[in-house]
Amino acid sequence: MFTGIIKSKGSITETTNSHIKISTNDSEILKVEDGTSVSVDGACLTVTNILQNEISFQTSKETIERTIISNYSLGSIVNLELPVKAQDYLSGHIVQGHIDDISKLINVEEIGNNQWIFEFDTKNAKYLVDKGSITINGVSLTVVKPSKNTFKTYIIDETYKRTNFKYLEVGTKVNIEYDILSKYLERLTIDNWYWRNYNKI
Repeated sequence: MFTGIIKSKGSITETTNSHIKISTNDSEILKVEDGTSVSVDGACLTVTNILQNEISFQTSKETIERTIISNYSLGSIVNLELPVKAQDYLSGHIVQGHIDDISKLINVEEIGNNQWIFEFDTKNAKYLVDKGSITINGVSLTVVKPSKNTFKTYIIDETYKRTNFKYLEVGTKVNIEYDILSKYLERLTIDNWYWRNYNKI
């Protein structure tokens, strides 16, 4: 489990249809053991090897199809996060590292005082609540003014500097994970409807 609070970034040094390699200067991440889960742009990947400052991850067909990994090229900057520890602050929200959608950046507006508004498209507005949580490229953010096809989020300077948001351009694709609470609620609602109607048969 993660919290969506990004502490470091990495750079793609190799990418194939079965693995990726990422270079990072984060000494804490470079000390983890093989088999450790790491959030890479919000996708939970498993460390297979660490050599000097380079981390290797195996990537499955499912992961490649459901995330932006296929869009990576050499030098692409990615957000990195280690799993949350029991004694850590839960500063963001509960993030599983399971990508639900790929979204596209459709507009960026700087509003002054080192703040920006990023606007994205969405195919699942039903999971979005104004002032609710969403994870974009592994970053825990707050939804602003969701509509049927779009939503916005405010980016403060600290987030802008710590993450790869400063490298995003209009048209860039990002990983989206919706708040797990909304997905559980949807499932419970469907199940309750099914059993109420099933029992009438």
